[in-house]
Amino acid sequence: MTLKNTLSKENLRSIAVLGSPFVPLDYLLLFVFTAKTTRIQLYLPKETPQGLVELRKKELQKLQASRPKGEWHLWDRIYDYDVYNNLGDPKNGRLYDRPVLGGSTKFPYPRRLKMGHPNCQHDHSRESGPASCFQFYVPPDERMSDEKLQELKNNFVEALIRFLAPESTLPHLSDRECPDFVTKVAHFFVPKAAISKKDVRFIRSIIDFCRKLKLPSSHGGPSRSVSDPSEEQDIFEDIIGFYADKEVEELDDSDKQRLEKLVPKEILNQVVATLALKRQHVSAQLPSIVAEDKFAWAEDKEFGRQMLAGTNPVRIRHLKREELLPLYEVFYKMWNYESPEDKPEVQLDNKINQSQLQNLKKVLQGKKHKQPQLLDVYLAVVNERAFILDHHYLEQFLTMINGKGVCAYATRTILIATGSSSATLQPVGIELSLPGDSPRLVLPQDTLLWEFAKFHVASNDAAYHQLVSHWLHTHAVVEPFIIATRRRLSVMHPIHRLLDPHFKDTLHINALARAIFLNAGGILETLLFTGEYSMELSSHLYKEWRFDKQALPEDLLERGMAKLRVRDEVVSGPMEQVERDKSSNKAATGAEQKMFEVDAEVELVLEDYPYAKDGIEIWTAIETWVTGYCNVFYLNDNDVKEDEEIQEWWNEIKTRGHEDRKEGWYDINTFESLVKALTTLIWITSGLHAAVNFGQYGYGGWPPNRPMLLRKFLPNEEDINEENILKFVEEMLPDKFQMKLAIAVMDLLSRHTSNEVYLGQTSPQKERQLIEDHESIIQKKFKEFRENLEAIERNIKERNKEYNLMNRWGFAKIPYKLLYPDTSKPMPPISKEKRKHQPEKKDINERGIPNSISI
Repeated sequence: MTLKNTLSKENLRSIAVLGSPFVPLDYLLLFVFTAKTTRIQLYLPKETPQGLVELRKKELQKLQASRPKGEWHLWDRIYDYDVYNNLGDPKNGRLYDRPVLGGSTKFPYPRRLKMGHPNCQHDHSRESGPASCFQFYVPPDERMSDEKLQELKNNFVEALIRFLAPESTLPHLSDRECPDFVTKVAHFFVPKAAISKKDVRFIRSIIDFCRKLKLPSSHGGPSRSVSDPSEEQDIFEDIIGFYADKEVEELDDSDKQRLEKLVPKEILNQVVATLALKRQHVSAQLPSIVAEDKFAWAEDKEFGRQMLAGTNPVRIRHLKREELLPLYEVFYKMWNYESPEDKPEVQLDNKINQSQLQNLKKVLQGKKHKQPQLLDVYLAVVNERAFILDHHYLEQFLTMINGKGVCAYATRTILIATGSSSATLQPVGIELSLPGDSPRLVLPQDTLLWEFAKFHVASNDAAYHQLVSHWLHTHAVVEPFIIATRRRLSVMHPIHRLLDPHFKDTLHINALARAIFLNAGGILETLLFTGEYSMELSSHLYKEWRFDKQALPEDLLERGMAKLRVRDEVVSGPMEQVERDKSSNKAATGAEQKMFEVDAEVELVLEDYPYAKDGIEIWTAIETWVTGYCNVFYLNDNDVKEDEEIQEWWNEIKTRGHEDRKEGWYDINTFESLVKALTTLIWITSGLHAAVNFGQYGYGGWPPNRPMLLRKFLPNEEDINEENILKFVEEMLPDKFQMKLAIAVMDLLSRHTSNEVYLGQTSPQKERQLIEDHESIIQKKFKEFRENLEAIERNIKERNKEYNLMNRWGFAKIPYKLLYPDTSKPMPPISKEKRKHQPEKKDINERGIPNSISI
C-alpha cells in the first residue's frame, strides 16, 4: 500500500487502518486525515464488503456531524452549509451593510460552505471575515495547490500592471490595429538595418497627420473625427491605447487609493513592489472583438450575433405568439417613418387575425419601401421568427440603482430572423423603461439614439451575465452539490468518483470570489451599474431558477430556441450527419470518423446558433458517457431506489443545499432520472461554465462592447448631433479607471491555469484502481467518450470553416470556439521542472473545456 501526502505544507498527523481479518487486504479502506485517500475500491452501499460497512457509515457520520465552536484547523475535514451572511461589513457603516442571502422568502439563495469564522460582535447573524482574503478555511481536499494559487495571484498582478499602471513616456501611440504597423511597413521597403528610430518617428508623424483628417465611419459606428489637434482625442482611440506596447511607471496616487479598497492588500503590495523595482514593459493582446476591425462591434447584426455566440448566449428567447405586442409596436413606428398617412387600421393587440395579415401583405407588396426592414418585420410576425432579449425585471430596482453617477434603464430588445436556417438576428427595436414613465421605443431609424440604446442593452446584459449566467447559474448553484457529495456519498461510491473531477477547486474559487468580487464595496459592485444591489438582484433572479431547466435541451425548449424533434427511429451515424449540418459531408468523411448513437431529441429553431449547436453535441457526449458509467453499477431502476446514499444525497441537496427552491427537481427513483441529473450537473461544471466564462476578455475586454455601467440617459434628439457624439459617448461610458479595472478582471477570468484538467483527459480510475470486473468496461466507455469529443472537435473545425454561417464568425471575424473541447491540450505537469516548459500563457482566446469551475 502506498501513502502520499498531497498537501505540501502540512505534516501527517494520524493514520487509521481499519478492517476485518475476514476481508482480503485489497479491500481495506485507508483514511488519511490530512491527505487524499489512495487505492479505494468502488461499491454501491448494498455491495460493500462486510468488513467495511461500519467504517463506511462512521466516516460519513463524522463529516455530517455539527462542529463545536472554536478554531478550525487546516487539516479538519468539515463540510456544512451556511447562508450568505458574510458579504457585508456593517461595522464600517450602513454603506457596507448587505442583506443575508438564503433562508428567507425575500432573499432566497443557494447555500455556501460554512467557513467557521466567528460571528460579528455587534450582529450575531453575520459571520466575520478572515484577516486576509487568502486566509480562510477550506477543507484540505478542496484547496487548490499552492502553485495554482500563486499563479492566480501573479495573473492578477500582471493584469493590474498591464492596464492600470500609467505610461512612463508620452509619445503618440501608433495605430494599434497592428502593433508593429509602422516598423513592418518600413521594413517592407528597405532592409531592417537601414531603418533608424528617427525614420520611424518621421513615418509616425505622417500617420498622425492623416489621423487628424475627418474620416467617415465605414462600419456603422460613430464617425471618427479629429479635425483639429486641439480637440480631445477620439474616445475609442483612447481606449485602444490601453492595450499598447509601453513602459509603465508607479501607480497614480488616486488610482492606488481606489485599488486599496478593491483588491487584497497582498496583491496591491506586489503590484507596488514590482513597479518600484524597475519600469515594466507591458503589452496586451487586443480583445478579439476589435482585433480585426475596431468598429465591427457597432454593427447591428454583430450586436444580435453576440446573443447567440457571445459571452451570454443563454438569455435570448423566442417571442411567443401571445406576446407579440412589442413587435407590432415596432412595426407601426417603423411605418410612421415610411408614410404615416397610409398606415393600415389594425388594433395593437395580440389578436391580429389572418385577414388583417393578408391586408397588410397586399399593402406592403404594392409599395416601394423607403424602409426595407418593414417587410422583414411583417414576415417575422407571420412566420414567428421574432426573438426578445428581456431585461425588464430591472425596472423594480431602478429607483434604488439610479443615482451616484449611474443611469440605467430596464430594456427589452426585439430581434428578427429571416427565413433561412442560418439567419443572423437583426435588432429592430429597443424598449427602454424607467419607473413611473411610459416606455421609450427606439428604432434603427433613430440613428444616434439607436446607438446609445444599444449601449444600455449591452450594459443590462453584462450585469445579468456576471451576476446570473456566470456566478449564480454555475458557481453558486453547484456549491451545495459539492458539499452534499462529500457529506452523503462515500469515497467508495461510484458516483462520488464520477463527480469528483468536476468539483476540482470550486469551493476555494467561490470563497475567493465572495472575499474579493462579491463583497460589499468589492470589484463587481464597483464595476456593475447594479452597485450595492448586485447580489440582491441575483437573489431575486434565483426565484426563477430550476435545476431541471439547466439541462441544455430543456433550457433550449424553455426559451423556445428549440423544439422537440419528431423521429420515427433513432439514427446512428456521425454527430454532424444526425444534426444535418451543411458541413457534415466534410466532417464525416473517412473510416476513422467516430460513429455513435445520438439522442436527437431537439431541433434548433436557428440552425446557426453556435452555443446551442456545439453545446448539444457536448451534452450528448457527456450523457452517453454517464449512461455507460452508471450501467456498470446499476442494473435496473430498483438499484437506484435502494441506493441509500444516493437517495440521502439528493434529498439533502433539495432540502438543505437548495432549501429555498422547491420546484424543478427530478425524482431520482429511476436509472434515467439519475443519468439526467448527473449529466446536467457535469454540463453545468464543464460546458456551461466554459461558454459563459472564457470569452469574457474576447468580448468584454473592449468596454464599449460590454459596458458594465453607463453614466448618461438617452438625450433628446435635438440635443445630439455628429459634432458632439464622441464627447457624449465619453461622458456616457464608465470612467477610465473603471474601464481599465474591468479589462484587467476580464483578462484574469479568461485565462486557463497551467494545472487545469480538461474534459475527456482523465478517466475516474486513472489514479485509483477499480474492481477488476469493472475496470476494463469503464476504460472502454471513457475511451469512447474521448473519441466522441474528438469527433466534436472535427465538427466544430468544419463548421468554423463555413463562412456562410455568419453567427460563427460575425463581422468581427471571431470563430466560435468557446465549446471546443481541445482534447490535444497537454495534461498538467507532474513536477515543477516540467511546469517550467509549459507554453507561455499568451493566447487567452477561449479554448478548451475544463472539467470543473476552477476559475
